[in-house]
Amino acid sequence: MIVLVLFWGLAFVAIKQALVHMSWITLTFLRFASADVLFLGYLAADRKDGASPAIKDLPALALLGFFGFTGYHLFLNLGEADPNVSAGTAALIIAAAPAFIALLAIPVLKERLSTGRTAGIALAFAGLAVMVLLAHPGSEFSFRLSEGALAVLPSSAFAALYSVLGKDRLRRHAPFRFVAYTILLGTALTLPLVLVTWSSFLDDLASMGWEGVLPVLYLGIFPTFIAYGLWFRALARMPAAAAGAWLYASTLVAIVAGILVLGETLTPAGLLGGGMVIAGVVLAQRSGRA
Repeated sequence: MIVLVLFWGLAFVAIKQALVHMSWITLTFLRFASADVLFLGYLAADRKDGASPAIKDLPALALLGFFGFTGYHLFLNLGEADPNVSAGTAALIIAAAPAFIALLAIPVLKERLSTGRTAGIALAFAGLAVMVLLAHPGSEFSFRLSEGALAVLPSSAFAALYSVLGKDRLRRHAPFRFVAYTILLGTALTLPLVLVTWSSFLDDLASMGWEGVLPVLYLGIFPTFIAYGLWFRALARMPAAAAGAWLYASTLVAIVAGILVLGETLTPAGLLGGGMVIAGVVLAQRSGRA
């Protein structure tokens, strides 16, 4: 989990660095493609870990591929493409995923909402509203919609859907195989966007240089191939809430790395909203265990 925290925290910084050299669509596809090579190699080498998925399972796996990869990364990269959204702000918005998980537990896991959990979820979503409406640089605590922060918001919900719905799939597929199937299908779902933007995609490939290639390779190998497999291995061995608590540390890594590597700052409203999100998520999780 410590390795996962470092890889995912630094991913927010690597995304900002890569987006200097390419579009958010190009980055999404290249990150998937570089990870796909490794996952395909894994599937070819480790046949003892399970059979290929049945045809009837493909629609569900494709939906999970959209939640966990296509939708999640497209919206995250679109949001971070906004120069007013720092790596730390994006990480704080993603940190709300456990609040979405707690909300999803009501219809999916048939859990009841306690007073404490309700208050925690409300606090977390209030914190998200602060970051979307008040944390724009120069807003001086006046309402000013941050389109970039708003674009990142669906990624938090998609991450929750992928984790909650994907946990049940671990009964049928080993963790690395599950991630491999969903990212391969997620890559296929990204292809139509690549084809629509084919001209700019080719321009990105021709102009990115090693400054663009290196963060893409980092994103494909470490936060995607290694960390996603570790995440679902953790979910197979521990409660989702306990595993989700480790994500707070990756948020801290993203904030510190953004400051040290990119020279970023967080607005007071961003810090306030982020603090509300994390406090709300902690309250919701503690109340859920009670």
